[in-house]
Amino acid sequence: MLENLQQMVILATVGHEQNFTRAAERLGISKSQVSKQVRFLEERLGCQLVQRSTRTVALTEIGLQYAEYGQQLLDTVNEAEALVAGYRNEIKGVLRIGIAQSFGNPHITSALTEFQKEHPGLELEVSLFDHRPNLLEEGFDCWVAIHEHPPEGMVARRLADCHFAVVASPDYIKENGVPKVPGDLRQHNCITYQSRERKYTNWEFTKDGVRQAIRARGNYRIDNAPAVLDAALSGLGIAYLATYLITDEIETGKLIQLLPEWKADVELPIYAVYPRRKYLAPKVRSFIDFMAERMSVPPYRTPNPAAR
Repeated sequence: MLENLQQMVILATVGHEQNFTRAAERLGISKSQVSKQVRFLEERLGCQLVQRSTRTVALTEIGLQYAEYGQQLLDTVNEAEALVAGYRNEIKGVLRIGIAQSFGNPHITSALTEFQKEHPGLELEVSLFDHRPNLLEEGFDCWVAIHEHPPEGMVARRLADCHFAVVASPDYIKENGVPKVPGDLRQHNCITYQSRERKYTNWEFTKDGVRQAIRARGNYRIDNAPAVLDAALSGLGIAYLATYLITDEIETGKLIQLLPEWKADVELPIYAVYPRRKYLAPKVRSFIDFMAERMSVPPYRTPNPAAR
């Protein structure tokens, strides 16, 4: 029975990693042991569970279904470990964090460094991306997300709200002039964020209860917010950016906030998202509390950087 349980866990890990070597590293056993146990499992069950190729492996349809039970075993073990760790208040082990790619900036990376130093027994594994992950399948303990709608079935703790401002470089303004009202933006080159999941080309503004929206157009569209910032700094055009990305640039004069009397209406919540568990591991709870405290101060709580 114990061997059967071990093989189920190994198969679930192989399915998650889609690679024998990475599965072996995560399990702390040899690659040959992983391959052998998967083969023994297939022989015992009398069906093919893994589709092998020269570079990757993928589970067959029945393999995926069988591996779900192995994943349930892993989840049960993790929850039991979290129960004991919570009782002992231990903050150690590996903490796997996913972070919205635009958050991969000095403010956040310095925070992660500080958190790790506070907990030397903790190993951080950080991934930056813009897609909407499946936390359980991808093995993340927590996802720091800038998203209108957190995933269903997950716990989402709101950390802050992401505010926006319209900015351009002094060189761009000198050459192209200053827009006086939102409608003037139609005559300018607008740098827009556009990805497979989200597109921000509808720029909305409010002033004294009056709302205006324009469709931003330009010759540069990209799926990375820091790259939008770089393009604005280079003088390529006007950008609609999160204020936490541009506070320093506005204070130093590298960027100028445009239409300051018009409030940029887009506000995106920033969440810490994690799987719903009966016992939350202290490492996860400590990280979320740390981020909530870190994001309770500027630049995340400053809606208008020009007002600082």
